[in-house]
Amino acid sequence: MVDPSKITVYDASDEDLEELILFWVCAAGKNGRTAARCLDHLMEEVEGKRWGPMQAIFRATHIYNLPFLMRDCGIGCYMAKARSFLELSLAVGSKRLNLRTCSADELETIYGIGMKTARCFIIHSRPGARHAGLDTHILKHLRAKGIPNVPKSTPGSKKEYKRLEQEVLKFADDAGMSPADYDLMIWNKYSVKSTPRS
Repeated sequence: MVDPSKITVYDASDEDLEELILFWVCAAGKNGRTAARCLDHLMEEVEGKRWGPMQAIFRATHIYNLPFLMRDCGIGCYMAKARSFLELSLAVGSKRLNLRTCSADELETIYGIGMKTARCFIIHSRPGARHAGLDTHILKHLRAKGIPNVPKSTPGSKKEYKRLEQEVLKFADDAGMSPADYDLMIWNKYSVKSTPRS
């Protein structure tokens, strides 16, 4: 099971990477701990340990009604997330998408994966990645640091996202931390006070 408080894993197996990207899809707009529990429940239902996460998801689309199984496991926005899961399973299964080397832009070609989800996955699975996941905690932190015009939710424009991403990277550099360590520090600080990892 993914542990959101220890989300950075640079030596993950292929199956762990698959579970990690599924976690980030589940965590969009949801509490990270709840998303991890719901995903773990889904993986048990589809025999993810036996088949591997992506193969299990692909099989589940043919054996079960995946969206409603996801709903029954507590995964919100289950119709959209089922589509994301299926597209991921097809892209990874066909080797069109390599989770070890894909870019954020390549991940964003999957339905439902935006700038934040793609970047969170990359910074927490690859050492030296220079991205920032602009979730509600990071945005609140930027406002507290006096950065102007910081929205309350992840910006939709790439230009605005990249402007704020650069601010986060400067703070991480000034703190002598990797972007992943800085992100995790902020999440652990703010998640005690609030719940969504979004």
